[in-house]
Amino acid sequence: MNLYKLLKCFGVLCAVILFLTYGVYANAAGTDTIDTTKEGSLTIRKYDITSAEAAGVDVSTVISTGKIDVEAEALLNKYAIEGVEFSYLRVGNVETMSVNGNVKLVYELPVSLQRIIGLEEANAAQISDGKIYFTSQQINDALVNALLDNTAVKNELEAYIADGTKMTPTDAEGVTTKDNLALGLYLIVETKVPENVTYTTNPWFVQLPMTDYEGEEWFYDVVSYPKNQTGLPTLDKKVRNNPDETNIVTSDNSLTAAFTASRPEYSYGETVTVSEGEMLDYELVSKIPHITSTATYLKKYTFTDILSRGITYGQDAVIAFYDSSERISATNKYNVKDSGAIAVWTNDSGKFTQTYGTDADGKSRMIIEMTDTGLAEINENYSDKYIAVYYTATVNSDATFITGDKGNPNDVVLEWRRTNTEYSDEIKDQCIVYTFGIDLKKSFSDGKGNAAKVKFVLENVSDHYFVKAVGENGIYYVNGKSVTEAEATKFSPAADGTMVINGMEGDTYAVTETHSDTGYSILKAPLSLQIISTKSEGVSSQITEASAKVDGSAAVMNPCKTDPSSANALVKLSVLNSKGFMLPQTGGNGLYLITILGLVIAAAGLLVCRRGTGNKSEE
Repeated sequence: MNLYKLLKCFGVLCAVILFLTYGVYANAAGTDTIDTTKEGSLTIRKYDITSAEAAGVDVSTVISTGKIDVEAEALLNKYAIEGVEFSYLRVGNVETMSVNGNVKLVYELPVSLQRIIGLEEANAAQISDGKIYFTSQQINDALVNALLDNTAVKNELEAYIADGTKMTPTDAEGVTTKDNLALGLYLIVETKVPENVTYTTNPWFVQLPMTDYEGEEWFYDVVSYPKNQTGLPTLDKKVRNNPDETNIVTSDNSLTAAFTASRPEYSYGETVTVSEGEMLDYELVSKIPHITSTATYLKKYTFTDILSRGITYGQDAVIAFYDSSERISATNKYNVKDSGAIAVWTNDSGKFTQTYGTDADGKSRMIIEMTDTGLAEINENYSDKYIAVYYTATVNSDATFITGDKGNPNDVVLEWRRTNTEYSDEIKDQCIVYTFGIDLKKSFSDGKGNAAKVKFVLENVSDHYFVKAVGENGIYYVNGKSVTEAEATKFSPAADGTMVINGMEGDTYAVTETHSDTGYSILKAPLSLQIISTKSEGVSSQITEASAKVDGSAAVMNPCKTDPSSANALVKLSVLNSKGFMLPQTGGNGLYLITILGLVIAAAGLLVCRRGTGNKSEE
């Protein structure tokens, strides 16, 4: 082979090598540079970070790289959140720009968006053809700083995204996807969340395509794993005896404060034992859920309160807001303005309405509904604060109030809804009011006495007052208290000897018989009667039944007369009066005695006279 042929073969070989080398380079360039003919996609998988952390899941291992994370999905799949809506908006192009040999990847942003997140034109990475460009570092830093504890910026971004496109809400797996997206820079904002979501994900930017985590290539199908914090508002309903002069009867008013502090019925609780006719204080306490932006604003926050038959609303509700729960239960509607509340709303504030009515079954109903003005103030100022509704009610002195273990349940429902959804959520709570009484049978040893002439007085030894009541034919309903026995009600049985006193609180009493029928003895000393109230701690708790003692011994408790399903209602008492011992009376045997005594005296007089006459004859 001559030199010419050798060079020719070498040239062909170099051409082949060059072709092959170019082909490899071209294929590599297809992965290392953006293919502008392609489209991208965005998939969002949504999880409940609060529930996952509560279950012990280490969520710190979940890092969004833009690619599918099979391990993260397996770790969090049972904490998926359904019903979350995201909106997206393409906000600009991605450009490579070179100035004086300095090459940068820069992003176009509209001026209005720059203003919201705090970017200034003076700091722009590049200005070209009237368009302002920033680096990804500048954009990310500005967004983080703008959102740092700043609800206003979040609200502005949610308003800005109104011009964007809504993605389909996340499904039961917490997934939503959008395909066929033009390449560029996108703003993503969470625009609707379920009621239990307390903290929406901060808005973020996504570049389509984006460089992989290893920094080696561009990819066009981006997967994001934003996380939500969830939680519900709380709700507690509690009741107590109203500690004012209406309920407390004492001859020394200076003892009132110390006295009420020592008595459990004057502290708020899940249950309380009362006398009929008393005023009650109620409190409805709720911790407002976390509010971060308009997406989590409250659109509805309504208390529907229900009192059992036998309790009447005072129609005097007031609302107060607190930083903590410490001062709430030392307050009622009368001293709320001095309770350390950060705000107090009265009915004339225009921030809530009170609506009262009666259900078909006779239960009273009160609806406390926040107005638009009230909701706006809550959304702007009271995230994570405590709201307390205070009101009073009076226990009826009639058969509508149930004695015994069944008690008188008082319910409340809190219905609440976020701004961005039409679905409402509810939570419930309950407190119970108990009262008791006496079921007394009066009898006479000879079966002949008139029970209607017998009289008793009832003294509450625990609280130092005498009981007042209304009633007739042996059926009484407690309606008040008195300091003195003279002003107390004199209780009398019906003609058949039966007597029922309804509406006594669970305390220790002295039952004193002050009168009986003619010829019968009254009791030697007052009966000591102790009523131990039913106890329960809310809707689902186990009830401890009521019990009683008479003169220190266990006593039987009969069911409620008007509702036999309510057991342990009335302490069973039986009082027997016996005939008194007979003293001699004028007439009858007493007359014989006087006659005999008269004859003896007359005989003695005659004897004396005769002796006097005989002596005179001898003279």
